[in-house]
Amino acid sequence: MAEAQAAGAIPVVLLARSGGHLSLGAAQGAAAELDAAACRRHGVLVLRRPLGGGTVWVDARQLNYFFLFPAGSGPARLAAAFSLVAPVVEAVHHVFGLPVAGTGGQDFWCRGRKIGGTGAATLGHTLVLGGSFLLDFAETAFTRCVAAPSPGFREWLGEALAGSLTSWAGEGVGGVAASAVAEAFWAALAAQGWRLQPSAPSAAEEAAMAEAREELDDLDWGEDARRRVPNGIKLKAGAFLTERHWDGGQWLRVWTDAGRFRRVAGSAFPAVLAEGLKGLAPEDGRFAALLDQTLGGEAPLWRERLLVTAVWAD
Repeated sequence: MAEAQAAGAIPVVLLARSGGHLSLGAAQGAAAELDAAACRRHGVLVLRRPLGGGTVWVDARQLNYFFLFPAGSGPARLAAAFSLVAPVVEAVHHVFGLPVAGTGGQDFWCRGRKIGGTGAATLGHTLVLGGSFLLDFAETAFTRCVAAPSPGFREWLGEALAGSLTSWAGEGVGGVAASAVAEAFWAALAAQGWRLQPSAPSAAEEAAMAEAREELDDLDWGEDARRRVPNGIKLKAGAFLTERHWDGGQWLRVWTDAGRFRRVAGSAFPAVLAEGLKGLAPEDGRFAALLDQTLGGEAPLWRERLLVTAVWAD
């Protein structure tokens, strides 16, 4: 649809739902991000979308929105597009009693947890921004298919997602019909000054979409690609879960959040050290002192490993 738009054409707004699948970001490789055997075992379809961002689970319990801005008819940059779209998305949540606010230029948060994200790309002459109303979230369907270096990593991932992400159902707003959300969405657009005109895809747009569907199905599991987040995964803005392994069965798992260690475990890390690191920033003087006190001569090695394993920002 986006690539079929001519420069100067009027913007297009779409609402859509889909069956269950994992959606990779445009720059992600399936083999690097996902457990291929688990995807096959559970019959999970994997697609790579042309929009940016990380791996997300998509199913019919989400209502997805897409804003298409052809060149010359709307914002030309992501920041401007998000600023234009965010009040609409916030207003829809507010209709159903959810105190949601846009943050970081790409996400939506509710009561301290992420309840929605966006991805964007320029396709042809068109800037596209997409996101979803997360009515419910199938956490298990996602975590069991993500590439994990250990069972412990997968367990922490489930715990981290439960604490970092939420949904309408998770906030006590369950059983809302997608049609009701759609009605609120169109009303919010009108209230923000959008002049809406229902339309159907043209023959050229239908042909372009059919071609794009064929490309989506052509996913190469054998391509050489790195993980978007080295050794792990992004949980939300500023929060990451990573794990590395070395010879001799040595390993380290790190969960960071807002510039601090949220949780740490490792083959050489006793419980007292793991507990002491919680809430510390790497520049905190207590960080090095705690490692020295607990690990002695091994402290420099594990300090270096801890710092190269931890991820703090995209």
